[in-house]
Amino acid sequence: MTLRKLDALLQRLIRHAAEGHGLLFTCLGLSLVGTLTAAYPVTAVVVPATLLAPRRWWAISAASALGSATGATLLVAIFHYYGWAMVYDWLPALATDPDWARVMAWAADYGIAALFVIAATPLPQTPALIFFGVSHAHYPGIFGAMLAGKLIKYGAFAWFASRFPERFGDGLGALVRGGLGGLLARRRGGAGEGGDGR
Repeated sequence: MTLRKLDALLQRLIRHAAEGHGLLFTCLGLSLVGTLTAAYPVTAVVVPATLLAPRRWWAISAASALGSATGATLLVAIFHYYGWAMVYDWLPALATDPDWARVMAWAADYGIAALFVIAATPLPQTPALIFFGVSHAHYPGIFGAMLAGKLIKYGAFAWFASRFPERFGDGLGALVRGGLGGLLARRRGGAGEGGDGR
């Protein structure tokens, strides 16, 4: 699937959910799938959903964090099952990647605390998830660290999107002006931005 088609699909799903009552479940599901597949960043779900329902910014970020933390924990379980040999067979470039080595060293030195920092920042999380999956899969700790880190990260994105939507409108370009622009205009001018509890 091309990036343009994937973007259009995400737009349709988020818009459809925002018009109904399934926005939080859609954010949770898309965040889980985005984390499992690494096909798109979860912020591509959080920001448009928040622009459509700015009063629900905290619930959107919490649902997205829950989906992402669940996806990350599932990835750890998958990596635990397959082990190092299969990981390097699937991703041979990881053995020589400097970012991989740095994140692996952090995970080895600082454990779950490193995973929390990685989850709250734009650092690549897959190397750390692989490390925890292969070396010591402590699922509750991994889930908790990912959830806490993602709550901070997605909460910040959602808060900024709800308070300063014009800043995100330019950055999202066609997403806001195109498919979501009409719905944003209707929400601001018509029934309100969640006045019915959505």
